[in-house]
Amino acid sequence: MIILCAGGTGGHVFPAEGLAAILKKRGHKLGLITDKRAMNFVNYEYFDAIQIVNVRRSSILIYLLTIVECVLKSLWFLYSNKAKIVVGFGGYPSLPGMIAAKILFKKTLIHEQNAVLGRANKFLLKFTKGLATSFCSTKYAPSSASWIGNPVRESVKAAMSAVPSKNLERFHICVVGGSQGAKLFSEVLPKAIELLPQELHQSLLITQQCRAEQLNQVAQIYKKLGVQATLESFFSDMPSRLSQADLAVCRSGASTISELTCFGVPAVFVPLAISKDNDQGENAQAIVKAGGAWVFKEKELTPQKLADLFLKVMQNRKILDTMSISMRTFAKPLAAENLANWVESFL
Repeated sequence: MIILCAGGTGGHVFPAEGLAAILKKRGHKLGLITDKRAMNFVNYEYFDAIQIVNVRRSSILIYLLTIVECVLKSLWFLYSNKAKIVVGFGGYPSLPGMIAAKILFKKTLIHEQNAVLGRANKFLLKFTKGLATSFCSTKYAPSSASWIGNPVRESVKAAMSAVPSKNLERFHICVVGGSQGAKLFSEVLPKAIELLPQELHQSLLITQQCRAEQLNQVAQIYKKLGVQATLESFFSDMPSRLSQADLAVCRSGASTISELTCFGVPAVFVPLAISKDNDQGENAQAIVKAGGAWVFKEKELTPQKLADLFLKVMQNRKILDTMSISMRTFAKPLAAENLANWVESFL
């Protein structure tokens, strides 16, 4: 069995899931070690066995004790499932499985999604057989790293192969917030739209991820402005919606970026300010330098600045056409297949 270890956020789980989909098609048995957060969205059909770890970080002592407990559980999980190789996708919940693999003398590999090598992966680097990266230039990665790209989900590939269905009569803004971004975007976006000339409101189409407690408030604002908007706390078909967007407003997590590049959708990136090592900031800069996106720090994201940008691109869509081409230069739609080839080469 091939075991994948990943933190419980979409940024770690989605690439692991992308790899799992390919390995499953090739006849491999797969296991997953993650935390309970992933259970809300992980695709169970790819995995023959799943272990939940509960690494708590309320204090250094609690952190160390729970790591030890989770390593012991992971030892049994790897042994009982006859693990051949263990692949880590970063995040602190990936540590127990990777440490257990080394104790059992199993081969270990690492995939880094961000433009900065994460702390868990940096710690594990000296014990692993190989490192694959999503970005050509990844901070702290050794020269021996393999640049493969960030695997995207099967739903993204399906959306890429579908017949384009963009509404040419409307300007479609897709707002992807997630748990860390929805609150900020729900506060700023409606105010920015309100500042646009009234005659543009009816030409807008907005798809926006909001926190549940903000849905009604944001919906009422858009309704009052005469803006057609679809609001949800979670979109199960977000890849399809992104593929139809003219512009995305989002954080700059690695999975979000890899999906946007596959669709060629220009973006306004607002990196998560509290992200350690500024990984989201580094991710965004790589795209901005190529001309595929704009980036604003959280404190710089004002309704007026956003409204000015919206007005600029709505009046001259050729700007976005050029940016779309730049976005696609970063696309790695076959990253999952290539990562699977790389993993199999170590078996």
